[in-house]
Amino acid sequence: MGRTGRGRRALVALSASVCLGGLSGCKGCNRGESQAATASTPIPGGVYDIPALTETAFATTLQAGWTDEGWSPRETKEPGPARLRLSNMGGWMLSKPDLSGDYGGLALRYRAPEGYGDFLEVRLDSEGEVLFPRVRVDARHVARREQGWTQLFIPFEQLNPQKKPFTKLVLRAYKPVGADWVEVDQLGLTGPGGMTLVEGIGAAEPATAQAAGAPEAPKPTVAPQELAYDNGLGEGWVDGGWAPHELQAQGPAKFKLARMGGWSLSKKDLPAAELGGLTLRYRAPAGFGDFLEVRLDSDLEALFPRVKLSDTYVTLREDGWTQVFVPMDELNPKKLPFTKLVLRAHKDVGPDEVALNQVGFGRLVTPDAAPVAAAPIASAPLPASPSPASLPSAASVGGGRLPVGNARPSRVVVDCTAPGHAISPLIYGIAFNNLRELKDKHQWELGATARRWGGNPTSRYNWKLGNVWNTANDYFFRNIVLGTSPQYTADTFLETNLKNGVQSALTVPMLGWVAKDATSTSFPRSLFGAQQKMDPDVPEAGNGLASGGDALVPPVPTLTSVEAPPAFIHEWVRTLREKDKKRGRSVQMYILDNEPMLWNTTHRDVHPEPVTYDELLERTIAYGTAVRQADPDAIIAGPAEWGWTNYFSSAADVVPGGNKKDRKAHGNVPLVAWYLKKLREHEKQTGTRILDVFDLHFYPQGEGIGFEERGETDAATSARRIRSVRALWDPKFRDESWIDDTVELIPRMRRWVSENAPGLGLSLGEYNFGATQHMSGGLAQAEALGRFAEQGLTSAFLFTYPPAYSPTFWAFRAYRNFDGKGGRFLDTYVPSRFDSDVNEQSLFASRSDDGRHMVAVALNLSPNTARNTQVELKGCGNVTGARLYTYRGDATGFAPNPSLLQSGSTVQTVLSPWSMAVLDLTLAQP
Repeated sequence: MGRTGRGRRALVALSASVCLGGLSGCKGCNRGESQAATASTPIPGGVYDIPALTETAFATTLQAGWTDEGWSPRETKEPGPARLRLSNMGGWMLSKPDLSGDYGGLALRYRAPEGYGDFLEVRLDSEGEVLFPRVRVDARHVARREQGWTQLFIPFEQLNPQKKPFTKLVLRAYKPVGADWVEVDQLGLTGPGGMTLVEGIGAAEPATAQAAGAPEAPKPTVAPQELAYDNGLGEGWVDGGWAPHELQAQGPAKFKLARMGGWSLSKKDLPAAELGGLTLRYRAPAGFGDFLEVRLDSDLEALFPRVKLSDTYVTLREDGWTQVFVPMDELNPKKLPFTKLVLRAHKDVGPDEVALNQVGFGRLVTPDAAPVAAAPIASAPLPASPSPASLPSAASVGGGRLPVGNARPSRVVVDCTAPGHAISPLIYGIAFNNLRELKDKHQWELGATARRWGGNPTSRYNWKLGNVWNTANDYFFRNIVLGTSPQYTADTFLETNLKNGVQSALTVPMLGWVAKDATSTSFPRSLFGAQQKMDPDVPEAGNGLASGGDALVPPVPTLTSVEAPPAFIHEWVRTLREKDKKRGRSVQMYILDNEPMLWNTTHRDVHPEPVTYDELLERTIAYGTAVRQADPDAIIAGPAEWGWTNYFSSAADVVPGGNKKDRKAHGNVPLVAWYLKKLREHEKQTGTRILDVFDLHFYPQGEGIGFEERGETDAATSARRIRSVRALWDPKFRDESWIDDTVELIPRMRRWVSENAPGLGLSLGEYNFGATQHMSGGLAQAEALGRFAEQGLTSAFLFTYPPAYSPTFWAFRAYRNFDGKGGRFLDTYVPSRFDSDVNEQSLFASRSDDGRHMVAVALNLSPNTARNTQVELKGCGNVTGARLYTYRGDATGFAPNPSLLQSGSTVQTVLSPWSMAVLDLTLAQP
């Protein structure tokens, strides 16, 4: 814990207002209709009254006639809140015989530790064999939140729809939670009625609204736990800074952080599991703006997220000093051991001094307040806390986030009078993962419509041997069995797709060499000696780099490979078509190899020379013709190029000394534009169509965005990850990486096709936004799928597929099975537009051919702000039925949400921060 000696150990006031956003102006929402906010349609974030308790089981003490039959460790003897430990799915049960009456619902008031999220389940029980519904508590049941306490109301029609006799009330954790105490100060049954919105307090008002005359709620504060510097260096802490700085025995440290300077402090045996977050108090020149970055570090090889400080983390500003708090979830999402904290300037600042008088670790708490007299549960302010309790942070990682401030209004028009277009089902594609293919099953639950056999090793796949390829530069240039089972082959991939009703895109090699066996390696120790890295599993296999890092001269290709000319591919495709006579068409798209402009690095053992404009064209024509002759009805895609640099120039242009000489020799025309033009000329001259789909790969290049599960998840990187999707479509968006240009990839691809080879389809054969297990990765994925539909892509394939029940998994389900019963985005895209340029919100709409069914996916991309969103349907017809499903980051996925107002051709709802929502609407013909 933090020391109490030198300097001061202060509680630092947190000034951010934390509340739940909701619908504003509800008095204008046509209360006379059935859509008004009532017991059946509470708006998350509203402040509600509930009926008074008529049967109290617990109110700071067990009530007369009730018996405590709970099974979790608990403390209920002393007057005050009951304290429960609900780890290991624990619970509490209270019983009373002869319960009868006309009840409106169950009322419960509780306080739980930070990070528990939604975790409670409530139900009734009896001595008989009746089974009562288990109701998982979520935002629909929240009547109000104040001072860390949450008031719940669960309608009786959910608990006892068949009106059966009962004798027990049961609450339990439905998911694993920690061992910290959960407090309950009131539990019982209410009189008839439901939740009613408090007059004068709109749902967009802060949930901490006080009753008239009630004392002001105490502000959350930062309680130090382990301070590294507190007007002096903390005991056991070692100064390791590299920027010029001066430490004092009693007073602020002073730094000069010009030229990206920084400071590190280290200490062994830090109690990482107990720390709430990093706290920092500093004073900097006014012109510096946001300039500081913080992270953790260790003596191991672990990489920790870099968190750039911004207003999101500020808890107090006074007398020129700024106090910040960064949750440990952002600094250490994987909960790795660490020994250092590091702060540095993430941009160039001047030579003026920065002062710092406190840095270390702390926890957000609410200090004790004066007691508040007890009052009826229907309208009482929540009682003061008898002890400090943590509050959720608006900057925490993942889903289930609380808004900061009021919900902001937004208006979007879905325009059925504007031209729409068909949505290709192949935009919901994924790749296979050879290492997990036989271990996972959830790839079939995504709702993916197509799977791609692709990636670097497929350039060296030997279909005649069936189960071998070469891992190339990805992993020690080894020939290996391609999956976790020797029986797994490309045919297995195709047949499994057929079995699951999923289409197939098959990469066919045109590199010219494929693996000759399952054991050879290109840079064996026996020929090249020890290298920079050797395979820990096969010590004979090296990475092809000398100990000093220089690339070794490649061996002859025949050391690992056999030649694979166009005839080799022709025979493969013909063989597949013969098998298809029994099983049906197995390949819907052939892709001509993988990222050829990287062959001289990825596959330098067999293709050390960089690919030129001419080589790419020659190989495309030769191998494309082989495919076309073997399968005249084939859909062929290419060039499957990796990224920005090689959209415009060949590998020969960008190697050292290349100086774009190859491009200049070809009229200074961008590579892919020249490629498309020449293939169209070839078609006109020979009558053989080589290409049907123009295919490129897209990977955001911004710092920290990452790949698959990897990627930093601090606030700045998360926002950059979500913004990076705009590079796919937005002509105004300048890429925030070394690219530093307006990418607008899909419109750019469309122009290249229109100008050089009209009529081709467009495909993104690979893409990935990283952090697939984080809400920012899931939102980027959901945004991308909506843009694919909007932009009219032919196909798109995520590389590879997301972890089970991760935010990225549920991003696919938003479009492919949002209700768990096959509900999906429909087949015709309907344009939509917001009143203003809202970069933190999107809505994508689709409708059926008959116009009677519409499905829209709405995304709130803001991590902190709720959106009170009004959706107007122009020329679509009136809404006759509406369902809303929401996802806020929980592994259980989309849940029905009654918080939807509808009137005529307008619907309105509140979108939580960092959330996905699906509107499923039935329409009358206009």
